[in-house]
Amino acid sequence: MRRFVLVAVLAIVGCGGGSKGAAGPVDPATADSFTEVFRVVEQWRQGWEVRSLEALAPLYRQDGNTVVVYQGKAHVGWPQAQNYLRQSVEGARAVHLTLEEGQVTSIGAGGATFSARLVREVSDGAVTVTDEGFLTITFARAPGGNWEIVSEHYSYPPVP
Repeated sequence: MRRFVLVAVLAIVGCGGGSKGAAGPVDPATADSFTEVFRVVEQWRQGWEVRSLEALAPLYRQDGNTVVVYQGKAHVGWPQAQNYLRQSVEGARAVHLTLEEGQVTSIGAGGATFSARLVREVSDGAVTVTDEGFLTITFARAPGGNWEIVSEHYSYPPVP
C-alpha cells in the first residue's frame, strides 16, 4: 500500500499534477523538480524503515540552520537534529511509515515543500505505537543541484 500511494503520486506528478492551484500546464522543469523531491521523500521513508542514520543523514543539510521538529520539540542545527535521528532509529526495532495525499509545492527555483498525512508505526520489540499526523518537509537545492532537507515537522493529535 505504501509504495502504491507513492507510485500513484509520482504518476500524477509525471502527468503534470502535484501542485494545488496550478493553472494551466506545469513547466517540465517544475515537474522534474517535483519528481526529484518525491524521490528524496521515498529515500527518507526507506531510511526510517531500515532504521539507518547512514541512509538518512545525507538527505539533510548539515549546518546550523537545519531544524527537525517532532511533536512540538525543536532540534535546531545539524548536531541536535542528528542526535534526535540517531536516538529515534536506534531505539526502534521496527518502523513502518505510510504517506498519504503527498503534495509538493514549489518555493521559487531553489526550494520546495512536501506535505502529507503520515501514519507511523514504531515498535521497540515489545510495544508498537501507531500515530497519525501531518508531516511537512522543506527542501532547498544544494550547490550541486540535489535537494536537501532543511526543515522537517511532524505532529499528531493526542490520543484520548
